[in-house]
Amino acid sequence: MAYIIEEFKNYKVTLFSRSAEGEKTDYGIQFRIPSGRVVLRFTRDLQKDNVVLEKNNLKVFMIYLRVEKYASFIDIMRNEGPLYFYYDDETKEAYVTTSDEPVGEGEWVNGQPPV
Repeated sequence: MAYIIEEFKNYKVTLFSRSAEGEKTDYGIQFRIPSGRVVLRFTRDLQKDNVVLEKNNLKVFMIYLRVEKYASFIDIMRNEGPLYFYYDDETKEAYVTTSDEPVGEGEWVNGQPPV
């Protein structure tokens, strides 16, 4: 697999003080995709490399981001749709994206498209 791009419809937010490993993690966002689960971890520590783990024949994408990016991700989750997760196995690049949208479409409200 060179890359995946899969849609997700729900997410969960987690607030941390410290993990068991002692890293300082401030925020987390998790969501399920058809091939597994995605964990976005927003940290004040030096950014770690993204990694894909296997658990019960499903992939767990551990994506590490700077804490300053958290507000932008929450804004997209709350106001845009449909949303997709992209991950490239070779470069370890990951992002959340919308599909192509018409110009002037407007913002989604409460998970519903503009009227």
